[in-house]
Amino acid sequence: MTTLTTFQDLCIDIVVEILSYFNVHELFYSFCLLIPCLPKLLVNGRVRLHVRSNNSYFIRWILPHIQLAQVYSLNVPTRPYNPSIFEFTGLRSLVLHDVDNPLLLFESSNNWLLYYLEHLSLHIRNQDIPSTSSNTGTRVLERAFQLRRLKHFELHESKSSLKMVEMYDQLIFPSTFKSSPIKCLIITVYCNWTTLQSMLNYLPDLQHFRFRSSLRYFETRSPQFCFSLIRKLNLRLDGLQTENFVSLFRSAPVLRQLRLQCSFTHFKQCQINLLKSDSWIQVMNTYTPQLKVLQIDLKFRLNNIDEKTIETINDDLKILNFKINVDSDNGNHCWQMAGVFRRFYSKEIFN
Repeated sequence: MTTLTTFQDLCIDIVVEILSYFNVHELFYSFCLLIPCLPKLLVNGRVRLHVRSNNSYFIRWILPHIQLAQVYSLNVPTRPYNPSIFEFTGLRSLVLHDVDNPLLLFESSNNWLLYYLEHLSLHIRNQDIPSTSSNTGTRVLERAFQLRRLKHFELHESKSSLKMVEMYDQLIFPSTFKSSPIKCLIITVYCNWTTLQSMLNYLPDLQHFRFRSSLRYFETRSPQFCFSLIRKLNLRLDGLQTENFVSLFRSAPVLRQLRLQCSFTHFKQCQINLLKSDSWIQVMNTYTPQLKVLQIDLKFRLNNIDEKTIETINDDLKILNFKINVDSDNGNHCWQMAGVFRRFYSKEIFN
């Protein structure tokens, strides 16, 4: 005879395991009526709590029934930070938006929770003179690198920022500082090439890197790429020269995924003809043999080219799933090459 069971018949360990997959809003929306003793169960089961919003529902209906020390990850999308983030003593992941003075977070005390974080994401909001840039990002990066447990760090400019955030000078550390344990670094604020070179010197374990930069003339002459251990790379480069394109691939021998947004200062024949599929395949096979996904968005100028030539080029690029179209945002003679190429391997290649 088959016995009909309900949710209440489940083993307590299984229930706790199920609850761990939901954030606190989902928990109280979905289970508060099904499990009348939900707050007590969360405490006794030592469930790691994930807070994704500090909205009015959280403040009124959830906050009184949870222990802040059990909050493992906190994402605060809006100000004010209520309750104070200093009350979440068990945090391992923190995402803050509209941060007015991020340096204060690192200067609070030696026992401040930042030193126990494994994931930190900051969206900086500057309120100073709009036309003047700020090097706050560089100073924040210096302090984040010194967090000994931090594995994932993100630095963004808040949408409400009135003052541009950029990093344009070298990082400065105490003489005792050697390296950062960060494995994933995402920087969407403007990053000067000098700062980029400086930060890579302190990231021996970096595997996932995303950043944007606009190369100055002297930097485009001989940019020094150094991505030797990076497996996932997301670059936005403005002002790259085609002569330096191959060096980007050459510098990343273990790369698995590459997303490249790039504008070229001068598009001309060089070590690689970007308009031929064979050239792309040869470069990938030679310098990045483990590359599985290549997503590109390249913008450049081509003079004296007709529609028939473009059609021929696109027929050849079909094998890569790339295509050339007119870049309507940048006027006449501006072209855009975009697409996603995926390559599949047998397991033996990674052994």
